[in-house]
Amino acid sequence: MPQSRVWKLAQDGVPPYWAWCWPGGSVLARHIMANPETVAGRTVLDLGTGSGLVAIAAALGGASQVVACDTDANAIAAVGLNAALNSVSIETRLADLLDGPVPEAEIILVGDLFYESALAERVIAFLDRCLGADREIYVGDIGREHLPRDRMQVIGSYPLVDFGEPATAQPRPAHAWRYVGPMA
Repeated sequence: MPQSRVWKLAQDGVPPYWAWCWPGGSVLARHIMANPETVAGRTVLDLGTGSGLVAIAAALGGASQVVACDTDANAIAAVGLNAALNSVSIETRLADLLDGPVPEAEIILVGDLFYESALAERVIAFLDRCLGADREIYVGDIGREHLPRDRMQVIGSYPLVDFGEPATAQPRPAHAWRYVGPMA
């Protein structure tokens, strides 16, 4: 949010997405912590990991392996620091996976990647390929405009105040979703 102090760290007009907990990541991490069986004993990819919050929740939930992926080198550094602070092991990958092959992970976690149209289109195409390869996909989102609601089923709702909103703001529902692809 441009009015927040974190924007002072922006370089070339790009904010440090890794520097705060986005609401979609927060709600997905909260859902995983409340339902660790979702990831326990399974391999997990946290796509667009940012600070690593969702990846850390997956590791704490008992995932057998967690890979946190982001296109920002600073995010990857933040994940390493945050994982160490939480005493969990997380593999990091600095890459844009959206146009590549389906990853080996059994579960794909996506916290808040539907905030702009062009990115949302790429994420949807990637998730459709992953779904076609029998990957389970879970998404966290606060209701962003480009969220493909017609491809998902709500699996949990949690009250949340978005980053940058005043402390007195009323929480609004944020959802954890299971991505099921195009519905007939």
